[in-house]
Order: sequence, then structure tokens, then C-alpha cells
Amino acid sequence: MKKIVLILLLGAISHLTWAQQALQIKGTVRDKNNNPLPGATVTVKGTGTATVTDQNGNFILDAAKGQTLEFSYAGMQTSETTITGANAISISLLESNQMDEVVVIGYGTVKKKDLTGAVASVTGKDLQANLAKSVAGALQGRIAGVTVSNAGGQPGSGMSVNIRGLSSLGSNTPLYLIDGVYGDINMVDPNDIESINVLKDASAAAIYGSRAANGVVLITTKGGKKAAPPTISVNAYTGVQNITKKLDLMDAPQWKAFQKEYGYLPTQAADFNSNTNWQNEVFRTAPVNKINLDVSGGGERSTYSVSAGYLDQDGILMTTGYKAFNIRAKNTFSFFNNHFRLGNTFLIKSGDLKSSDMAITDILRQNPLLAIYDPTITGGYATYAGWMKNLENPVGYLNLHNRHNYQTDILVNAYAEVDLFLKGLKYKFNLGVNRTTGRSYNKSEAYVYGSALNKSALSEGTSANNQWLAENTLHYDRDFGKHNISFLAGYSAQENAIRSFGASRTDLPAGTDAIDAGSPTQQTTSGNLQEAALISQFSRLIYSYDNRYLFTASVRRDGSSRFAEGHRYGVFPSVALGWNLMNEKFFEAAKDKVNELKIRASYGKLGNQEISNYSTQSVAVYGINYIQGGTWWQGASTGINWVSPRNLTWEETVTSNIGLDLAFLKNKLTINADYYTRETKNILLYINQAPSAGLGGRPYMNAGTIRNKGFEFAANYRNSIGELTYNIGANASTVKNEVTAVTVGNVQQFEGYNPQGEGVITWAKVGYPIGGFWVIKTDGLFQSDAEVQAYKDAKGNVIQPNAKAGDIRFIDFNGDGTITNDDRQYVGSAFPKLAYGIRGNFLYKGIDLGFFFDGMYGNKIYNYTRARIESTNEVNNHSTSLLNSWTPNNTNTDIPRYTRQDPNDNKRRVSDRWIEDGAFFRLKTIELGYALPAQWLSKATLKTGRVYIAADNLFTATKYKGYTPDLGQNDGQNSGGSGALTGGTDHGRFPLARTIIFGIQANF
Repeated sequence: MKKIVLILLLGAISHLTWAQQALQIKGTVRDKNNNPLPGATVTVKGTGTATVTDQNGNFILDAAKGQTLEFSYAGMQTSETTITGANAISISLLESNQMDEVVVIGYGTVKKKDLTGAVASVTGKDLQANLAKSVAGALQGRIAGVTVSNAGGQPGSGMSVNIRGLSSLGSNTPLYLIDGVYGDINMVDPNDIESINVLKDASAAAIYGSRAANGVVLITTKGGKKAAPPTISVNAYTGVQNITKKLDLMDAPQWKAFQKEYGYLPTQAADFNSNTNWQNEVFRTAPVNKINLDVSGGGERSTYSVSAGYLDQDGILMTTGYKAFNIRAKNTFSFFNNHFRLGNTFLIKSGDLKSSDMAITDILRQNPLLAIYDPTITGGYATYAGWMKNLENPVGYLNLHNRHNYQTDILVNAYAEVDLFLKGLKYKFNLGVNRTTGRSYNKSEAYVYGSALNKSALSEGTSANNQWLAENTLHYDRDFGKHNISFLAGYSAQENAIRSFGASRTDLPAGTDAIDAGSPTQQTTSGNLQEAALISQFSRLIYSYDNRYLFTASVRRDGSSRFAEGHRYGVFPSVALGWNLMNEKFFEAAKDKVNELKIRASYGKLGNQEISNYSTQSVAVYGINYIQGGTWWQGASTGINWVSPRNLTWEETVTSNIGLDLAFLKNKLTINADYYTRETKNILLYINQAPSAGLGGRPYMNAGTIRNKGFEFAANYRNSIGELTYNIGANASTVKNEVTAVTVGNVQQFEGYNPQGEGVITWAKVGYPIGGFWVIKTDGLFQSDAEVQAYKDAKGNVIQPNAKAGDIRFIDFNGDGTITNDDRQYVGSAFPKLAYGIRGNFLYKGIDLGFFFDGMYGNKIYNYTRARIESTNEVNNHSTSLLNSWTPNNTNTDIPRYTRQDPNDNKRRVSDRWIEDGAFFRLKTIELGYALPAQWLSKATLKTGRVYIAADNLFTATKYKGYTPDLGQNDGQNSGGSGALTGGTDHGRFPLARTIIFGIQANF
């Protein structure tokens, strides 16, 4: 139905454009000295139509009356003109002063020349072909200090976003604002973005106080233009996705021969003759389709922008996929000679995520001898034999389980702004409402698993998250000669309420699809209601003198319902200074070479209140039920679970930053560099308590201190050579993360990732980074039994008495003569020594080429996927690397001997055998486009048109042996846990897809 509505809408709009007549526009672009500017870019604003001027500065392109032409040239100010007819156009461009550009900050904007904070921006034009299927993906690798990495990988899954390292052992998610309203970054379509501004330091982010400790991301959606005719734009693409690599596993003949060689082939295996390649069976070439429509324009006192989009993405794992439909409307109105202004944003997104909880490692370990189908048993899919490892049939499990998560997000923002009695003074009231409703559906059919019958089951749940925000602000902006003042004062209140419930039943009759069809004797129900509120007062002063000396100060006071009385309020101040050296008299002689030179410094405090609601209160626990006299008595009581201390208080992050902004060659080359430190005190963390206390749950405590230090660098060069216009940019960042104190308990550490309970791999220990890998180091293989006996401690005891030739030699780090988990050593972390991105764009005679590379260096990955397919203690499939196992005739190898008993514990999970280099260099995005010639456009009744082909994740150079080295914090899929301590752990992550698309952009 959604597709039909969108097609009809497109058809109606296309019909309206038949009457619009394209004109052939000619003109010349010159500089202020009347010299022609070859290679200047001429764009029909709001469209993908563009051309460049020839050697004489002349251009020709087709556009409609009323459209706006935008003229740009490296080092020059952008200029615009509205087409009134077919008359020739002559434009003179002035030298650019990038300091006059406006940057979006909290509760307003500021000229770049007055900016003192660390703020980075990405415009909608930077998002090549809008190939990214999420805003988080669009940010990946583009901004120094902002790390965006893979969390789960399934279609529709979110991504892990961190700004300037990890400041907490709890939540490290940035604060997202969409047109001024707190929201979910995943609800915005990248095609609707006008700009993304990332506030990285305290000077920029402290105005948001309590929720800004992890940085702030401001998303501004597209709006219309005043006095502009309707602009109708369509962007559509279709493409295919496939897995970038497959892991090398044994096929059936190899597995049989290998097991027979070592004397482990079960006699029953002779009756199994299938040769199933499970990766080929479950991974597929999957289509992806996306279409966006945008209509924008405006009158003398109003603007409008309306858009709609639809994404249909199948997953590369069979039965998975994601569909989403979104509508957005943005309007502004002005009255009384623009002294009273109104505006609103409406955004709705409805998505259907079809996911699977099938463990990727189980797919890889399933025996190739197992057939796919068995029509003789319930379910119709073959199941493992008694001599095999008890693993699910991957194809059967995926087809017999149907999991959906339906979610609808609605965001409404409205504001009213009025100029008051004093010049420069205005009042603004902003109201935002954000509602998310969700419905989960999980149906499994009856099937045979081993010798047991799994009954059919159905569980469903619903949830509703309602949030409102009301803000009152006063703005005062005035110039007094050389003095410029911008003052902000405000008050805000917000409330959030979440309600959810669910139900499940088993043993549903075949063909039924309703909860009440299941057995009432096997049912469960659940429900939850939570509320939270926050009130805030804030103010900010921005002052500059003579465009040379800059000062910014802000303070915010937040009160949170999550803390107990007496500890609810936190105060978060910041101060920043800036110096535009280029405006000093002593710098006058260098202005022709250096176009910008500004030094920035800032210091401030940010807060974090991300704990569970009611943590400091003893709430009633329901379900304490018992039977008396044949009657079921329902009970509830307080004092069942741990309560956090009443003096629990805000997590606070103190940030200092020093920055440098430079521009050379008439602003063709720009450079930005920042060095920062972030220290987070009173980190909020769940703390385990002694089970003997008899209480459930875990209380939150202010548990320690974390420090991040880092350097960020970004450079961009833009220029033109004849008719070729190009832009090259690069960014790089480093971060050193360290836990500096643990303030609870006697042990100065916290446990992290523990795969399948087989040993803790990541830790937060004082003096080391969050999520550092602590494992037992290895020292090659024993080449003989004599070497085993010679490996002794200082007292002469054999350290590994159960080992034999071909087994792994483990290092006895603590010297106690035995190999235990106490021998763990630090071997690195998921934090890279360097993260970087490189982008480029070229335009020549209607042909455009864009590319984007990203990468990391110096990070480590724990490859639990490889640990499972190279372990030898179970009867499952293995990696082909085991074909190179140690034997007396094959000693030049790092693969230990094959033994099912494994007395030496070669499979030991807490071992650097599974630690790998996570560095990679990736061609993330490449796009080639072509602007359609005017004669083609006139036949299609189009004003402008462009076709393009693009690819995502096209090529990755890495030594990592898993599917992908792009591994951020896990999102809980495949039982790999979640949170800050899971970064760089591969517990069977969903493989990333390579995408190749063909698209078209058209304007009517």
C-alpha cells in the first residue's frame, strides 16, 4: 500500500510539471577585476544539475524560470541569482571569507569567526548519493574524533557512535537533537539532511548539560526558500548486496578424510553422503531499493519542504530484511514585517525489521554431512545425528522462525518567536513531542531438534515511549561598535513515559497465528511502566571585540528525577577563549598568504544521568505468588532488590580543549587541529553484590574515574584547473583511554566480555583502557615431548605436564609453575592508535566522481568466531586452517596438533591465540555520476537529471581473519553481550554487505 501511495504521488507531481518550460541559460562568471573564472561551478540550486565554466568563464545549462542558480569557485564567495528569463547572466564573484560562515550550535547559530568551541560539520551535499541507509552510517569516517562502527550488522540495526573515546562504563551514546528536539538518530532519512553538526568539547556542548557528556549531534533537516517556486526532486536507486568474504571451511570429503586421518571418524558417518555448504545456503545476493521525493519552495512570508521516502532492503542472511517508510514536513511563517515567526517540523517513520537470532558461529560449525531437508520428520528439515554436535539446521531454523520488530516514530516540533521591545531581544517558545510505538512478533513452527520435538510458539509485545519537551528562551544579539554580544537565557522541562507489555503461548495448532490459539496452560505475561523527568535552567554569553578577541561562557543547571532528594541537581559550566591573530595589525603583512589563523581554548564540565529509573527507590516487585487452599494468591513487596545509595549523584566529565584553525591560498586550503583531555568522575555503574545478602539485582554506584586524551586533525583542499573542479579532504584522530581510579570495593577492576562463560577477556583496570584485552600469551608450539619436560619453573616443576609435542606453549607470567587465568597479560585494546578518513570529489564537464576511504591502525580484535571453528574438542565442522595442523611431518605451522581430548587446553579462550590485528584500510564509498544532456531532458520533460552508479564497502585491506574488522560495541546479537566492554569482540557478528547500486536524480 505504501508503495502504491508513493507511486501515485510521484505521478501526480510529474503531471504538474508538464507545463513548466525549461530555458537554455547562458552566462559568464568573472572575478572582481573582470577576469574570467574557468572551472567555476554553476548549479541549479536544490537539484543535482550543474556545469562548469569554460576557459573564458562562459557556461550554458538548462533551467526553468524562477529557479535559482548558485555560482561557486574555490577561494570565492558563493553567489546566487534567480532566473527571470532567457537573458544572458553575468556574475562577479568576490574572494571568500570563510570566517563569515554560520555554524549551528546549541539553541542558535554563530559566525565561524566567533566560534570558540570544537564543532565539526557535514552537509547534505557531502552524503554521496545518500547511499548511507542511516545518519550514523553517513557520519562514518567523516569527522575527526567521531568513531562510527558496526554494532550488529543486520539490516535496520543501529551503529555504535562514540565521540572522543569512551567516558563511561555505562552509556556512551551521544545526545541527538533533530531540529531542536531530542530524538533517535535512526529515525531521520539521510536524504532529508541539510547539515549535521557535532559538538565535541564542553564549550560547545555544555549548554545541554546533563546529557552532553558523550557529545552532541545536531541534525538540521532541509527546509524551503523564501520567494522560490516549487522545486520537485526525486532520488531513486536500486542495487544488490552480497557478502564481502566467506570463511574457508572444510567440505564433507575434507572433513571425513581429516577425521579419518586422526582416527576420530564416527562409524555412523559412513551413512551420511551430503555435502552442504552452509554459508552458500544461508547467505544470498539481496536486493535493495530506495526512493525519495522532495517538494520545497516558499512565498514572501513562508517556506515549506515536504518529503517522503521508502527503503526496502533484504538482508544477505536469508529471511532477514528491513522496510521503512518516512514522511517529513517543515514549514516557517513570518508576520508583522518578520517580527513574529512560527515554524514546525513533522517527521514520521514506520519500519519493519525482520531479524534472526541465528548464531553465525553455529552456521559455520554445522557439519557439512548434514542434509538440508528431511520430509519424514516434523518441520521438514534434517536434524543433527546423535554423534554430531547439537547445532540447529541453519536453513531450517531461519525458515521456521519468523521474527519482526515493527516500530513507528513520530516527532513533532513547533516554535513561536517574537521580537521584543528592545532591539536585538527576542523570545522563543519551543515545544517538541516524540512518540515511539513498537510491536514485537516472534513465531516459531514445530520441528524436531535432535530426538526432541520443539513445540510451536508465539510471543508478542508492545511498547510506547512518549516524550515531551518545552523550552522558553530569551536571545539578545547586538553590535556596539567593535563589541559584539550574544546572550541566551532559558528554561526547559521534559518528561518521558514508557509502557510495555507482552504475552506468549506454546503449542499452537498448525496454520494458526494468534496468541489465544495456544495452550493456556503454557503462557506468560509481562508488563512495565516507567516515568522520568528533567528540568533545566541555562544561559550563555558570546562576546567578541573587534573580531579579534573571543569569549564564550555558559552554565546549565539540571534536575533529574532519577536521583534521590538532595542529589538531583547538577551544575555544568564552561568557558572558552579565542584569538583571531589574522585581525591583528602586526599580522597585516601576512594576510595575503594566511587567510585564517585562530587559536581556541576551552574548559568545562558535562554531566551524565543515564541510569535506570527508580534506582534509588525501593519499588514494589510483583509476582511473589503462592497457592493456598487451591487458590492462587498474588503478592508484591518492596525490599526484594538492591537499592542504589541515596547519595548517588551525577557522573561528571571535565573537558579541556585547545584548537587551531588555519586557511591558506585564498581559503583553498583549510586546516583544523585540536588537542583535548576528558576526565570523567563518579562514573555510574552496576556493582555486583554478595549473593549471601539475599537481594536481587545490582545497585548503581559512583564507581571510578576515566580519562581520555586525544589529538584531531582535519585538512581540506579545493581548487579548479580549467574545467576540472576538485576537492580533497582528510581527517585523522588519536585517543588514549585510561581508567585512572576505581572507588568501590577492594579490587581495582571490572569484568567485561566473557564468551559463553568460558573466561573473561576484556577488563576495565586502573592504568589501562576500558575493554582492554587480558589474555595468556603463547610462545609457539612444543616441537617434541622433551621440550615439554624441559619447560619448568624456578623450582624445577614441569609447567605444562599434560602437554605433548604439537601443543601450545603458554607463558607462566606469574611464575607459580602452572598455567591459570592468573597468567593473563595486557595485549592491547579495541582503541586504534590512529583512525582516519580520506575523501575526494571531482567534476568535469558534467561527469562527477566521488570517493571516500576510511581506516584504523593499532587496534586489536578478539576473534571468538575463529576460536569456535578452530577448536578441536567437539564433533563439528572446522576451518580449513586445521588441515595445516602440527604433525611430526608438518612442524612449520602455528596450528597445534589435532586432538579431540585436548588435555593441554589448546582451545583456551583466555589466550592471545585469538587476538588479531584489527587494522584496516577500506574503500567505503565510490560514486560516478553523469548529468544528462539538455536534449535528453527536454524529451523527458525534466529540468535536470543525473544518473549514477555507486558502491559501498567495495574493498577492505586487512589482516583480520573474520568477516569484517569494523567492530564497535556489540548490540547483544548472537549472545555476545553489549556495552562499553564489548568493543572489538567478534562473537559471530553479522557480516557487512557490499552494495552496488544504480540511481537517478531528477528535478521537475
